[in-house]
Amino acid sequence: MELEERTRPKDLAKKVAKLIKRERPDYHYLKKIFELVREELKLKGKQPKERKLPELLTEEEMGRFCAAVREANDRVHTVMLKLLIVTGLRNDELASLTLDDVDMKSLQIRVNQGKGRKDRYVPFPSSFRGELAQYVMSQRARRCHYLFETHRMDRFTTRWIREIVYRYARKAGLEKRIYPHLFRHQLLTHLARNGIPDAKIQLISGHSDRQSLALYQELSLADVQGDYQNAMKDFFREV
Repeated sequence: MELEERTRPKDLAKKVAKLIKRERPDYHYLKKIFELVREELKLKGKQPKERKLPELLTEEEMGRFCAAVREANDRVHTVMLKLLIVTGLRNDELASLTLDDVDMKSLQIRVNQGKGRKDRYVPFPSSFRGELAQYVMSQRARRCHYLFETHRMDRFTTRWIREIVYRYARKAGLEKRIYPHLFRHQLLTHLARNGIPDAKIQLISGHSDRQSLALYQELSLADVQGDYQNAMKDFFREV
């Protein structure tokens, strides 16, 4: 009875949604609104989870992993894992790459609708251009659409990419948890250690930060290419 006398939760939610929609809110705007609502209602928000830092590979472990890949001599796996290691692409971004996304001339790869549904370009090392170009040509000869496809002409799934990484880690005798996203952490840490500014790393990684939007307007991938290529010279020798 009491529930009927009040506005039903679903109806109230519709009214609130209609009110907020007029403001055309983005994620950060909505987040602030709900923080203030919790404050007004004296509701306790969820305690932030303790964030654990990823356990990166040592140089020796990275060398063992890459040696295992070389020994297997699987062309598709080799190109795929090298690309994963040197670009910092997310697993789903890697799986979604098409042949047309690779620009050999500018040493860039277009990432379509990545996390946050924002397109971006990521660089790859000049020393990788020849091998990648040959691979792309062979895939075009097979009339593939995606950069990495199965024999049935389906693109690799993110699950299969994780499985491939896991198998090579086991083959290399690595006991750490090795997964595709770890190589993203590995690359971004490497770039930071080589003195590349946060704003440029964010441009490569696709991380979104409202406080850095002003910097993004002044940066282009061309500004990052020189720093990236220099930082990747020694890094790439191990891959």
